[in-house]
Amino acid sequence: MGTAKDSEKTRARIVEAAGQLFAERGASGVTVRDIAQKAETQISALNYHFRGKDALYRDVLLEACRQTALSQEQEAALQAVPAEEALSTLLHEAIKSYQTKSTGWQNALLARESWEAGPVFAEVADTIITPQADFVAELVGEIVGKEASNPQVRFSVVTLFALLDTFGLYGHFVDAMAPGLNDHLGQKERLKKQLFQMVIYTAKREGP
Repeated sequence: MGTAKDSEKTRARIVEAAGQLFAERGASGVTVRDIAQKAETQISALNYHFRGKDALYRDVLLEACRQTALSQEQEAALQAVPAEEALSTLLHEAIKSYQTKSTGWQNALLARESWEAGPVFAEVADTIITPQADFVAELVGEIVGKEASNPQVRFSVVTLFALLDTFGLYGHFVDAMAPGLNDHLGQKERLKKQLFQMVIYTAKREGP
């Protein structure tokens, strides 16, 4: 008979396997059998832990949120330093996570859910997208002397998140549009500096 620890390991293996497959193919392109094979377990184990694919997809998405979201301790540490330093640190860590693939399928899956906006999107937005956007907007607003709710500040934050995903997840697209740009921006933290300057410049501007 398996132990509780064995059960936890099986559950974690299922989440990891499902996360990778969902990120690659989307929920509709993955079967329970695919997940079981990749996780090296039985379909009955998936049903035991998750009660079917829809419940598994929701749990995997929320796990991706948990793994990529700022912890309370991280937020407190960033709030304890000047806003410019906090924003620079956030950008550095976000770029590093993409480059090292430390949150590879997690970021890819959240990006996919964001553009497909499935039934779980509202929970994803409440759990990670809105809180992170609000946090970054507070930093940017403090730097430029505007309210975090200012439309130009919010526009700059939306643009920043979009560019992070573009350079982090779609390097091949960037290479097709601007050959050599990825290599150039990968040196001397140029990408971080460019994104920092872009978000501040955009936030400072008055809207049309």
